[in-house]
Amino acid sequence: MGYFALDIETSPVNPADSGFAALEPWRVRNGSAFIMSVDLIDPEQRHTQIVNTEPKQFKQQVKQLLQSLKGEVVWAHHAIFDIAWLVGLLQPQRCGSIPQEIVDIDWRDTSLLMKWLVNGQKAEQIRFSFSLANLVKVFLPEHPNAAAFVEMKEAGFAAGQNTQYWLERAHWDVQMTQALALKYTSRLPVEQRKGFLTEQGCLVPVANSWINGIRVDTRKLELAEDFYALAKSRIAKELSVSPGLFTSPKQLGAYLFGTLGLKPVSMTPSGNPGTSKEDLVWLQHGLLQTKDPRAKVIAKIMEAKQSSTLFSKYVKTTYEALQHNGDGFIYASPRLFGTYTGRMTYSNATMKKYKTGLAFHQIPRQAELIRDFLCPPEGFALYEADASGQESRLMALRSNDPVMIDIFKRELNFHSMTGAGIITMDYDEFEAHRAAENGSGIYTEYRQRGKLGNLSCNYRISGKALANQSFVKYGEYLDEQTGRHIVNTFQRTYKGVPKYWDEVIDASRKAGFTEEFGGRRFKLNRWSSDQWLTESSAISFPIQGAGASMKEIAIAELHKKVHDFHMTLDLHDATFAYMPIDKLEEMKAQMDEVLNNIDYEPYWGFKPEIKLPYESMQGQSFADVK
Repeated sequence: MGYFALDIETSPVNPADSGFAALEPWRVRNGSAFIMSVDLIDPEQRHTQIVNTEPKQFKQQVKQLLQSLKGEVVWAHHAIFDIAWLVGLLQPQRCGSIPQEIVDIDWRDTSLLMKWLVNGQKAEQIRFSFSLANLVKVFLPEHPNAAAFVEMKEAGFAAGQNTQYWLERAHWDVQMTQALALKYTSRLPVEQRKGFLTEQGCLVPVANSWINGIRVDTRKLELAEDFYALAKSRIAKELSVSPGLFTSPKQLGAYLFGTLGLKPVSMTPSGNPGTSKEDLVWLQHGLLQTKDPRAKVIAKIMEAKQSSTLFSKYVKTTYEALQHNGDGFIYASPRLFGTYTGRMTYSNATMKKYKTGLAFHQIPRQAELIRDFLCPPEGFALYEADASGQESRLMALRSNDPVMIDIFKRELNFHSMTGAGIITMDYDEFEAHRAAENGSGIYTEYRQRGKLGNLSCNYRISGKALANQSFVKYGEYLDEQTGRHIVNTFQRTYKGVPKYWDEVIDASRKAGFTEEFGGRRFKLNRWSSDQWLTESSAISFPIQGAGASMKEIAIAELHKKVHDFHMTLDLHDATFAYMPIDKLEEMKAQMDEVLNNIDYEPYWGFKPEIKLPYESMQGQSFADVK
């Protein structure tokens, strides 16, 4: 089989911007960067290079080239980058329709192909690089031009410098991309091919999301700035300390264990008293037990530290990104298959230096002021689709636990079922008591403990660890005995789950890998050197990997079936998109319909016996929907 391979080279308009502009595809729309060349190699190894000497003519030539590739399989290395630039070139309007010339191509990515083949503990341990140069060095050593290619790639000219070097490099890039595709596509196991192709179907919408960005409401940003900055200085004044104390472990340690006379909960590896959030939580708990007034001081310190972190990590960084980007938007570079489980990740700084966006996945749920200044473009609303109870439902399917399956088939309250089990009460009786409490009471509290158990016990956890997690993460103190009781209740109620652990560990040891429904695999080779970690990966990967597969299926289905679907972000169990305000209700209904009627059998080879529902919201900021 023959394949096409494509590569673009980019350049800043201003040579002073060579360290970043050519790596930021949204700049093609504002004219601060441009595509220097587009290279294509066809199945007969004929090479075409279009050089940008006259912008209007170049744009038309690129459009015609892409039109000639309709229906063809076209490989690129880190294809999201190439596609994003091409979308920006042919569609100057933010959130405008993705050009049909791009949609009509069957895009594939060689970096993703190779990751599907080598994903495993060894690759993670050595931090294997999926750069084209490294892949050629490792997987194409027999290629007659491999050594010369690697040497050329290591020359390291900045984009915009030495035009001849970049034009020659593009010529080699498409050859090596094609060579990788030709040699290794057939080596992808049959069981993995559907999952791989599903992921490739996400390349275009994900690339488009990169250059659409997220608008920052600067008025709300200023409100957040004032709030967090004032909180820190106000508390410093109340405690008669320097504001710098909240960001200095040394100063904070001296204050806590010197001035206040407290005893450390833990020590750092360097032998200093611990001042982490976990240390402070436990210090406060101990003081509250004796009604010590110093507990209020710890509470103020935690509030100040949180405000300081939110200010520096999100407010300050947003200002830096806005200054760098220059258009009122922030951008995050997306990466499919970013984690070993297949989840997407984002980079928020070009070359790890120039801030372009925020670490969305780390924004605390309670930081509403941060989420409130992150908005869709003018004229659009934000749509969020959250996979409801995703990991619990996937565990039910994977473990085939009859109780879990029955709960989700009958649409019972999963957390209430576990809560009822904790106090050994009939489910219906438990729910009747809980309903009578109207949201506050002992049965409501036991449902919360059921939720804690359900969220914590899928992947083997001790009673002590669960109790600690309950307190540090959710603010509810449990003693170790209660933690053990919750763990035991979960395992007693859902017997199929611990049975699944044993079976998947045994199967993974024999196969040499663990696998999720979509075919993605994680190779395991550290059974002797790190048995617990390896067993834990064998257990968790099939569930978390299936979650990643679900997300990619959702993106691919929406891209195929919803006209002008504009993906925005992938975050935790949710997919975000922009919708035109004048088509809001129509598009929301259409996307809900697609997501809640996905036929998983063509993707996974079986029809799930329980629903995998999505719940959606809409709003004018991330605070409205999350």
